Amino acid sequence: MPKKSDRFSHSANRLIARMSKEVVCEAFGIPHADLMAPDRGGVTLARARQIAMYLAHIIGQLTLKEVSEQFCRERSTVSHAIINVEDSRDSPVINIKLEYLEQRLRDRLEAAENCGLFPAGPDIERKAAKRA
Repeated sequence: MPKKSDRFSHSANRLIARMSKEVVCEAFGIPHADLMAPDRGGVTLARARQIAMYLAHIIGQLTLKEVSEQFCRERSTVSHAIINVEDSRDSPVINIKLEYLEQRLRDRLEAAENCGLFPAGPDIERKAAKRA
């Protein structure tokens, strides 16, 4: 049985990860099943998965372990993905695209929070703003 997170429930972790996957799938025009396939897939698919993991960690505030559980990947794979995406932010074009995806996820998380889908407590975005 997985250890319960001190920050979010398991269902909240799943919701955050699902929203990050949806944002990326919509932006890249790929099906969710392809994003979550056990194999690496092509370059575009692997990159989309890395960005979804990055968003779940940075914007959704999931730990590397929580992201690895939600994406069915090793923790080291998640760490590599996050470093890879952060390094790509040096490109102004990629940085603008990532900012757009980050805002889309923030909007979805805020709407979910306003609907009461997350337990009462610190606002996810407020914690993310402190990190920036």
